[in-house]
Amino acid sequence: MLGSLAWAIGQASEIWITQARLINYAEIWGNWGLAQNFVFAFNVTQTLNDGAMPAISEAISHGKKILSQYYSVMLYKWNGMISFFLGAVLLAVADRFILGASGPEFVRAARYVVPLAIWGTFQFPSWVGDNVQLGSNKPYLKSMLIFGEQVIRVVLALILLQRFQINALIIAYFVGLFSKGIASYFVNHKFCYPQRFFSWQSLIAPLLAAAVHFAWLRWLTGLIWQGDEISSVLIFLIGILPSFPIYMFLYGLFGGWDTDTLEELHNAVSMTGFIRPLAWLFWKSTELGARFSPLHNRFPISIRPAAMLEARDLTAEKVKL
Repeated sequence: MLGSLAWAIGQASEIWITQARLINYAEIWGNWGLAQNFVFAFNVTQTLNDGAMPAISEAISHGKKILSQYYSVMLYKWNGMISFFLGAVLLAVADRFILGASGPEFVRAARYVVPLAIWGTFQFPSWVGDNVQLGSNKPYLKSMLIFGEQVIRVVLALILLQRFQINALIIAYFVGLFSKGIASYFVNHKFCYPQRFFSWQSLIAPLLAAAVHFAWLRWLTGLIWQGDEISSVLIFLIGILPSFPIYMFLYGLFGGWDTDTLEELHNAVSMTGFIRPLAWLFWKSTELGARFSPLHNRFPISIRPAAMLEARDLTAEKVKL
């Protein structure tokens, strides 16, 4: 609650500062608001995070620190995988979608969406940190870090906006976000439980996959897009859903899985309901990429065997109850 209050105060302060110091405020802020709407696409990962938080709480309350650590590791992995996909898609199609669907008067929004999409891509470490704090029953840490992030953003906007105009907000957003994400990791490591970040599966593989995905999607949608509403909607739809299996193939090709986590995904597919064919397609695409990858199993999540032992112990404890 306090974190939400700090965020709301930060947003209100941002509007107050821009109204006072931003030249041509109405036009620029309207374009900024349109571009900023695309960032909400990254909130899809919050469903994943909210579902994992109770599992972290259960594990850490029973003293299963390696299992808790594994949950954090997998949150970083899945958040990174999904966020880089969304970032690649938005960078490939969002500017054209804005121009075709909204008109040339929103050319500023088409420019603003590029840094905002990059900013949105890197929100996931901060969000994972929030859920680690909540799962560890330390919500005050989340409130303190959100407050700190908002202070950084507001102060930088206040100092830089008159000189750099709207670019000052972009600078403030990036500095505030990265400061909170990095601080959350080390704060959680000290006050919640030891953290691990497996950079290849959570950062490097999704980054490489996203770069290739952006390149081919930008090229293909450039052939389709005619600057009108219909082709603008079409390229957006192609980017959001039909292109995801290709991204999953690339993620597997760049070594985003080890044998155990890939099998874990396979097992998860069997637990799905009516969307099982779609889930199977995503799994098969990435499994195919992993099969051809010289990097497969080169960068495994090494704590998984110990985490599985703690998971079995925790299950046995619950059975006894």
